[in-house]
Amino acid sequence: MPYRILPRQLPQKELQVATAVQWIKAEGSHGVPLWIIILAILVGLLLLGLLIYILYKLGFFKRSLPYGTAMEKAQLKPPATSDA
Repeated sequence: MPYRILPRQLPQKELQVATAVQWIKAEGSHGVPLWIIILAILVGLLLLGLLIYILYKLGFFKRSLPYGTAMEKAQLKPPATSDA
């Protein structure tokens, strides 16, 4: 309760409301035609394929080796020395 000093008896009240609901479809409300949905899916897949193809041609999906070429590996190893 919003009171600073609470009353001895809390106020109680019952109220009953009846609401009638009627389901009416709006006159100007039509769903999206199926051919538009199918066309949008196909255009989206075409754009996705085109993007993947462009990235493939630019070398985006090429795997890079972690240590480089064999020549770089040889330069990382210290030269073998013999004490004999």
